[in-house]
Amino acid sequence: MPLRVNFFRTKTGGEVPVRLSDFKKCGFLTLLTVLFFWPQSAASGAPEIYSGRVISVQDGDTLTLQTVDFERLRVRFYGIDAPEKNQSMGPQSAEALKKLVDGRDVTVEVIDTDRYSRAVALVRLDQTLINLTMVEEGWAWLYPQYCKLKDVCTLVSAAEQKAKNSGLGLWREKDPTPPWQWRRNKRQ
Repeated sequence: MPLRVNFFRTKTGGEVPVRLSDFKKCGFLTLLTVLFFWPQSAASGAPEIYSGRVISVQDGDTLTLQTVDFERLRVRFYGIDAPEKNQSMGPQSAEALKKLVDGRDVTVEVIDTDRYSRAVALVRLDQTLINLTMVEEGWAWLYPQYCKLKDVCTLVSAAEQKAKNSGLGLWREKDPTPPWQWRRNKRQ
């Protein structure tokens, strides 16, 4: 049985097994470089956790964090999707997120990285999960296509239904268009 090295994470948070023989084409030095420089947290499968101050809010599900090491980290909220800036209720959703976190210290638990190189993460202010708060207050949807952590997604789904039934935030509109559908319609 071939030796397996499990350290390449997939978009769903799983790991892709890679045999050492797969590196023969790249060369032994490439293998050594990857093993030496690969972050310990990624190699162990442990989530990366950052703390820092929110320095800007792009929209209702994206912010920029300045970490305690003075690095800037662009963060996309895991499991939710908020209206785009130029979509109906987009500015209100962004403003709601600003009121919650702008200029405040948060903790970010990175679940994945998206195609735009943003950290896809759970964002906490003290003990409050802001991903969930945005949905509870009616400013974002559960993003079922990408929400795969059962415990989180169950909470977010219930929060969405409650906000919808209460007519909160974007649910004040008669039939709000989910952002993924709005983006698809814009491309057509």
